[in-house]
Amino acid sequence: MSPLIASLTACAMFPFEKDVKDGHFRVENFSYDHMNDTKEYVYLMCHNKKPTGWIAARQYPAGEHDLWVKATFQNVGVLHSYREAFVNFKMDFPEGGNYQLAHEINNENISVWLQDVETKEKASEVVTKPLARQNVADNGKHIQQCKQGTV
Repeated sequence: MSPLIASLTACAMFPFEKDVKDGHFRVENFSYDHMNDTKEYVYLMCHNKKPTGWIAARQYPAGEHDLWVKATFQNVGVLHSYREAFVNFKMDFPEGGNYQLAHEINNENISVWLQDVETKEKASEVVTKPLARQNVADNGKHIQQCKQGTV
């Protein structure tokens, strides 16, 4: 099988699900990974009440939720440039809601919000936090945040 056919088959086997299931809402995470520039990721940091890595999108039951978001930024080729911030959203997500995480970086701060996928209208408050160096000692705190969150 040629590489092109193999990759097309793989895409067909794992479609990017954009339809929202009944009784659920959907959140798209953000990624920008330009090998010569910067790497930026903004994503829901918890799944099954445990810290998780980036994934394109997930769906959850509609209703009140306490969500933790992890935002990371790195200048490619600049040693020790990795920075991160953590943001919390407590809000009601209606059935059929389709959101994406959006952000803006200004100097050493990052502003994060949820917006409607189609209209780009803000669906949450805008939360601004400083981008800081990774602190491994905070891993226990992030585990607790996920346990206390709703996803």
